[in-house]
Amino acid sequence: MNRSIHKIIDEQMRRWEMSKQNPPAEIKSLRTITISRECGSQGQEVAEKLARATGFDLFHNEILEAMIETSKNSRTLLETLDEKAMNVVDDIVANLVHEHHLWPDEYSKLLLRILNTIAKHGNAIILGRGANCALKKAAALKIRIVAPESLRREHIQNTRDMNFDDAQKLMVSTDANRTAFVKRYFNCDAADPANYDLILNTGTLSVDRTVEIIQCAIK
Repeated sequence: MNRSIHKIIDEQMRRWEMSKQNPPAEIKSLRTITISRECGSQGQEVAEKLARATGFDLFHNEILEAMIETSKNSRTLLETLDEKAMNVVDDIVANLVHEHHLWPDEYSKLLLRILNTIAKHGNAIILGRGANCALKKAAALKIRIVAPESLRREHIQNTRDMNFDDAQKLMVSTDANRTAFVKRYFNCDAADPANYDLILNTGTLSVDRTVEIIQCAIK
């Protein structure tokens, strides 16, 4: 784990510990947003801009993977919740594994526990990692960002300085890997619109407009 990510996680856990000791008055209004995206649809740009606009904490793949590493031999992350909430998270994880026939291995259980811990704290945006499927019963707004294939490929070419063929291969392989990940660990179809509350097309909506619509939805 690189030092900057380690520092981010340490600071996040300190904030959670402080809020556990001194819960804010608006605790009932805490929210969680999950964002799933097609490769090249500017989903990450939407998530980053939304985090700046709302002040919510953004949890992306690198941070989530680092949290899993730090949680392998410790319950420290879960202990940022009070005892009742800790028990609720453990019950949610056990029920999800049983009800949806999930892989009961160490990685999947840790990921489920971390995603549900983040959701319990609230005021969070979770990008990727099948969070919408892991938080099916949670009070979370589940969003999918899509765009036409040609525009996604063009965006990849421009932002990564790739030729047509390489951008196409990256787009197809990334989407396939994400779909397989969600299916493997959550027995869930990443492309099924029924798994989302809101699907936004950045082929017709700018990133700014997309963020505005999400802000309206959480209000």
